[in-house]
Amino acid sequence: MRQKGPRGLGHVVWCARKFIGDEPFAVLLGDDVIESRAPCLKQMLEVYERYGGSVLGVQEVRVEDTGKYGIVKPEYVDDNLFKVEDLVEKPRPEEAPST
Repeated sequence: MRQKGPRGLGHVVWCARKFIGDEPFAVLLGDDVIESRAPCLKQMLEVYERYGGSVLGVQEVRVEDTGKYGIVKPEYVDDNLFKVEDLVEKPRPEEAPST
């Protein structure tokens, strides 16, 4: 699905709901390019197949940039795998649960 204007991710998922049904789906954004031996989406699908639920790809940012992003409060699960305990949208650096 493509949006004709900036209405947010929730809106585009809502617009695609009749195509998605109850099937797993991915929301891909063109903001970042990820270089990896195994494609990022493939890794995320493997996490979904193992654990189920929603899977997010996140990146670390500088403390002073936390106010520009949604920041997760992570709980360690395994190597490079964390459970999201909370998500804070654009927190002040002193209130960010992580980077």
